[in-house]
Amino acid sequence: MKQLVVEKNNPEPILWETPVPKPGPGEVLIQNHYSVVSTGTETATIESANKSVAKKIQNSSNIEKGLELLEKEGVRAVWNAVFPKNILPIQLGYSSCGKVVEIGEGVKNFHVGDMVVSNGNHAEYVVVNQNLCSRIPSATSDKEAAYTVLGSIALHGLRLSETSLGSRIVVVGLGIVGQLVCRLGEAQGSEVFGIDPDQLRRGDNKNYFASINDLPIDEVDSVIITAASDSNEPIEAATKIARNKAKIVVVGDIPLNISRNEFYYKELELVVSKSYGPGRYDKQYEVLGNDYPIEYVRWTENRNFEAFLKLLSQDQISIQDLITKEVEFTESPDIYSSFNSEEKPLSVLLRYDIKTQPKIQFEKNELIPENNKKIKIGLIGAGNFASTTIIPILKDLKKSCQILGVASSGGLSSEALAKNFKIKNKYQTEDEIFESDEIDAVFVLTQHFNHADLVIKSINSGKAVYVEKPLALKVDDITRIEEAMYNAEDPKIFLGFNRRFSNASQFIKEKLNGSPANALNFRFSVPKLERDHWTNIKEIGGGRIVGEAIHAIDLGTYFFDSLPQNISSHSPIDKELDEAHDNQVFININYANGAHAAVQYFSDTNNNLSKERLEIHGSDNSFIVEDFQLMRYLIGSDDKSKVFSDGKGHKQAIETFLRYVRNEVPNPFTWLEIKSVSLAGIYAQNYLNSGSQKSIF
Repeated sequence: MKQLVVEKNNPEPILWETPVPKPGPGEVLIQNHYSVVSTGTETATIESANKSVAKKIQNSSNIEKGLELLEKEGVRAVWNAVFPKNILPIQLGYSSCGKVVEIGEGVKNFHVGDMVVSNGNHAEYVVVNQNLCSRIPSATSDKEAAYTVLGSIALHGLRLSETSLGSRIVVVGLGIVGQLVCRLGEAQGSEVFGIDPDQLRRGDNKNYFASINDLPIDEVDSVIITAASDSNEPIEAATKIARNKAKIVVVGDIPLNISRNEFYYKELELVVSKSYGPGRYDKQYEVLGNDYPIEYVRWTENRNFEAFLKLLSQDQISIQDLITKEVEFTESPDIYSSFNSEEKPLSVLLRYDIKTQPKIQFEKNELIPENNKKIKIGLIGAGNFASTTIIPILKDLKKSCQILGVASSGGLSSEALAKNFKIKNKYQTEDEIFESDEIDAVFVLTQHFNHADLVIKSINSGKAVYVEKPLALKVDDITRIEEAMYNAEDPKIFLGFNRRFSNASQFIKEKLNGSPANALNFRFSVPKLERDHWTNIKEIGGGRIVGEAIHAIDLGTYFFDSLPQNISSHSPIDKELDEAHDNQVFININYANGAHAAVQYFSDTNNNLSKERLEIHGSDNSFIVEDFQLMRYLIGSDDKSKVFSDGKGHKQAIETFLRYVRNEVPNPFTWLEIKSVSLAGIYAQNYLNSGSQKSIF
């Protein structure tokens, strides 16, 4: 892997090739997606690496250490300290985000696949202790999340100022940390003023000034110094504008030659902020992973991470405009020369090459409905499911959509279906449907083996696609779909996971708001199928797990608001045929937030049983549902029942899809949900009776 370092006595940062590190106990391995170059701090780091030995020796603290070492251990010890034999390069960077790809022993709060922030360096892979990373909320931009550690430095400095709603704050130094302090101060309701001689840093903000002499106020409640300077001017300026008993917080690297009289007569308080907050540089916390009890230390560095991420996720602060530019990580050494120019960048975002696993998000621009446009539909597949379920629903929704064509591999079945439902079959082949400019959306209702190819054709032709599960039968096909989406302008994919759209599921979901579930049990009681039924033929149907039991995996994702992280599946072995009996399967799924789903897919049950039984538990609440019609729910001391007559959500799912295509609602699925659930189904099918949990990512 590559990592960015600066060598001693070499002013130019370079990329080093090193092995990918391994996480130890309490540590996680993260594949970086973005990291932030803090121009001020990293310039100082490079300058420090290139200080001559003479300059370092002249430092008063180093002289004291040297004399102490000379007295205790002699001349050789001093020589080795000044001229070490093994000079390691200095790693640059300390604010990044990425995906957890491996966890060490004892890590309980993170799973493989989690998107997290950390204080990791500029490197393709970093290892950090679990106390030094936090999970990114799903609604948060990864680019903004990469600023979390810098934001935590700013947040800790602001906390130390003990200001609140209505307080007056002056921030001296409008580098990236100073800018973040200003925005955090405004978010808490304070009146914030900024001081910086650089016009570019001040911009057009009417509350930013070149010096304290330009301030429209005389006294402030707190001065927060984020500047880095060899001059004593920042601390002198702070004492002039601070009111009596005000607090001066030093976040930046400045001399602290204070005037006793100024501090004495005003009774000023000086506090030096230590990085991200309590826990920093404490080996018990950062190395051994021991947390401070929240009742004694409310805001540790990790809890500061979480607080900053929450502000981002709730749009209480926005920092997109603080990104001066975005650069490929492989080009990062070239940007440091610009730090000495007059137009020094505020911050630079490094982007890592993760195109092999692109992060795809469906468009979430402002929704502008297309005037109740009737969606023109092309159906591919004319089997039993299309004729008994999908087409009757589409005909019932004729005010919202119109079927223009039905195509099938045989041709005859599509013509028969079109005649039976009185569809003017304008397009009779797959290619005609994909090539038509009239068609807005394609329904893929075929046997499972060609779902992936048809989805890719839909994406490439610019059409929205509703695909019945499964999305694909092979991991490689998921990758091909992802690549097609990555290259498409606005891909629209919708999975036929209808159970989550049923009124029963919607009722449960509403009740779970504020009381999250953590356990799901789902029992399928399904009819037996002949061994040579197309569903059971791996090359055609893929198997009944990926074809049907996958509904339960998606429901877990929906109810838990979390992605499946690993999965295992087991079934009885037919000893005579020496093969697994996948009509009698037990599936266990662990989700990223610690929730768990247990699925039983049985064909050897009594016919009088309900076909599907769902149980959801958590926060002292329980829901038991039979066939998505009869529900018993226990919330607190209430024990009630409810009846639903709308079925398993097929119609609601299609209605939602049509509204999505008309741009009335966003896609209810994220791509990561679709991908994770699809991979989980494939792994459960392919690794049946492997005896171990298979990681999804």
